[in-house]
Amino acid sequence: MFLQVEIVIFESVTCHFCQNFDDLALWTRVLGGMALRLMKLAQKFSLMVVLLNQVTTKFNEGSVQSALALGDSWSHACTNQIILYWNENERSAYIDELPSLRSASAPYSITGKGIRGAPSNCLRIITM
Repeated sequence: MFLQVEIVIFESVTCHFCQNFDDLALWTRVLGGMALRLMKLAQKFSLMVVLLNQVTTKFNEGSVQSALALGDSWSHACTNQIILYWNENERSAYIDELPSLRSASAPYSITGKGIRGAPSNCLRIITM
């Protein structure tokens, strides 16, 4: 009996690349090669591959900013990005880098039945 796999989720790629890499060129090659292999597997087997990236704090000239743990180049290696965030007291998902659709945000809620769309308390859905 064979199991039909349709989605593969990597909860944390980040932890493996945030330590023990003193050679930045090697780090970039390994990370880029992994992204390329995952894209080829996704295409070959019609899979959805979900990679979670962590957000970290970056200090820049006296200010503190949120930054992607694996950098901007990693975030652009994927086909689509979904950024989860809070908008006032609502959970929202910002969907970006879709080839055929505008980027937009949508509210959602987590219920006992799973993730569901939620009515927005904000005046409009944010389009970035």
